[in-house]
Amino acid sequence: MPSISRLKEMKIRYIFTILGFCFVQLTVKAQQNTNYSQYGTSVIPVNTAGSFLYKEAQVSLIGRYQWVDLEGAPTAYRLAASMPIGKSDLRVGLNIRHENVSVEKLGEALAFVGKQVQLSGKDYLAVSVGAGVSYYQGNFSQLSSSDPLFNNDLSETEGMLSASVMYYRPDKFYAGFSLPRLTFSKLGLGSSSLNYDASTLYHFTAGAVLPLGADFDLKPATLVSYAKNLDVQADVSAMVYVKKTFGLGANIGTEGEIAALASLFIKNLNIGFGYQFAAGSKPLTRTFNNNTYEFSLTYRFGKRFGLL
Repeated sequence: MPSISRLKEMKIRYIFTILGFCFVQLTVKAQQNTNYSQYGTSVIPVNTAGSFLYKEAQVSLIGRYQWVDLEGAPTAYRLAASMPIGKSDLRVGLNIRHENVSVEKLGEALAFVGKQVQLSGKDYLAVSVGAGVSYYQGNFSQLSSSDPLFNNDLSETEGMLSASVMYYRPDKFYAGFSLPRLTFSKLGLGSSSLNYDASTLYHFTAGAVLPLGADFDLKPATLVSYAKNLDVQADVSAMVYVKKTFGLGANIGTEGEIAALASLFIKNLNIGFGYQFAAGSKPLTRTFNNNTYEFSLTYRFGKRFGLL
């Protein structure tokens, strides 16, 4: 016979999956992907024109894990990579996102190309455009084989476009706008009967590196996101680096979430960590914690790894 704690755990899992199902059925017309707290050190996932901040090829991976002790808890992964085309001012790259929430899976896969223009001796403008697919899969039949509520699984894909622009000065600052997801249905080119309808996203992101003497640098950054029928989501972060090698900082968002951030540079590799929590929130139970852990790895080819 299962113990009381085991029964409580099973009940929480069932409630969690039911809530996830209801969330999809009630809000499929207003979907926005989860942002991440390390946007200051990995810009490409929200603005592909940010790939020009570093001249050589680069690849980065970000993982987010929420409610880590609960089976079916939200997880999200982002993979971004870019490389120059010869010695030209053109770049190509990939931007991939995948999220799991209980029996639901959703994400995007995008290929992009960009070009930069030198505005003056030190300032540049970069523009990128991309195309790909967004996908959604809901395996609701896994929740119950007898309840008719969970009989209908969903599996849908849709084409999408993206566009980004960024003004920057290498190693100093950047600011840019992006439209990372514009689905074909929003353009009238796709089906209007989709159960999962990904909303159009808009991002503004900016960052800078401010020297604080010979051994210290301050790196502030911000990310503002907007989607129709959803509240504007704004985040502000600041990192202090020692000898351009190790950094500590924090991120604060308008949703009431705070994240502690850490960053370590080892030659061409950057290792990042984030621990995010909602101020004043309490754990879901004594067993499960509603905080979020975030890990990132970025490798840049070449001889240097700047703070931008």
